Amino acid sequence: MFIILLILIFIRPFISSLAFPFLNSLYSNFFLVFIIIWLFVKGVSLNKIQTLKYPLISFCLVLIISVVFSIDKLNSLKELYKYISGLLLFLIAASLAYKDKIRLIHTIILTGLIISLLAIYQYSFGFQHLLSYVAKEKITDFFTLHYLENKRPFFPFVTPNTLAGYIAMIIPLALINKNKIWFIIPLSLAFLLAKSLGALLSLFLGLVIYFYLQGKLEKRKVLFLIGLLIIIGLVFMARLMSQKQYFRPIFSAGIRLNYWKDTLRIIKSHLLTGVGIGNFNLMQSRYAHNSYLQIWAEMGILGIASIIWLIIILFKSAFKNIKASLNKNLIISLFAANAAFLIHNLVDFSFFLPEVSLIWWVILGLLYANCTLADKEIGEI
Repeated sequence: MFIILLILIFIRPFISSLAFPFLNSLYSNFFLVFIIIWLFVKGVSLNKIQTLKYPLISFCLVLIISVVFSIDKLNSLKELYKYISGLLLFLIAASLAYKDKIRLIHTIILTGLIISLLAIYQYSFGFQHLLSYVAKEKITDFFTLHYLENKRPFFPFVTPNTLAGYIAMIIPLALINKNKIWFIIPLSLAFLLAKSLGALLSLFLGLVIYFYLQGKLEKRKVLFLIGLLIIIGLVFMARLMSQKQYFRPIFSAGIRLNYWKDTLRIIKSHLLTGVGIGNFNLMQSRYAHNSYLQIWAEMGILGIASIIWLIIILFKSAFKNIKASLNKNLIISLFAANAAFLIHNLVDFSFFLPEVSLIWWVILGLLYANCTLADKEIGEI
């Protein structure tokens, strides 16, 4: 059964829920049935999640309340599978044996590596094919043409920001194995080609956390962070000086501010229980481009409070166990990967895209597991 789990985790990012809704639905239904069967056959170790018992119960109760008080109950029931799948996958990841956890991490990194290579291919050759298709079909939409002319890779997702946010979560995981650090090269190249300022900042902060938890901040680490800051500055200046309005950071920031203002109005109108999961919708967007505001709008104040409670307790538990772990780098890498994802969701919406969020639930479960290795096992990662 574990091999099937690895295959399902491997292919999940390749099935965009926005680009291929029918295929995503087929996958999601099969995946949910599979993990339910897993729970019946293998079960989970409840002893390992004792400290999370109350926040998990609270979050599940909030989900029920959100459906009961939803403005569209059928729509909320359809959306419920994302949360159920994520929570169950979290429990499974937290209960795996050590060797299976490492194989799961390797699978996630391998997927990220392949996606990075595909994104590089798209940048090098794919956009020319797309522009030829657009010309053949006589598509004149300005935004579409601009989107393609900028050559910001996005495959297999639908936006460059989602691709970059996904890779920002994978890069810290690639730091786990010092002997295979070359994985960072294609990941970093695809990440930079996406030119996402939000993802760049989230990776920068994630790496600051990574280096801080490592202990001594060596000169080369400081220089690396300074170099990353310079890259962020260069990308910002390049986008700022662009002749295309859609590409400028000011335009992007202005759009997001308008989304957030509209989201806050929804929150004010449905403060306690929200509009119900899956019912968030703005006039110009399906997403608030801030996952925390959208969770609040959909699930009410109890919803955002319960998920923040869950994350805080989990992070505190992992932080306390870093020094005690025989493989400190493993825990720190998982910590930084989670941090990068959570920070990026301050300005994006990958929490609501199962092709990214389910991978995050896995990484979250692996972090909570607090993998402890014997010295002889450290070299096997």
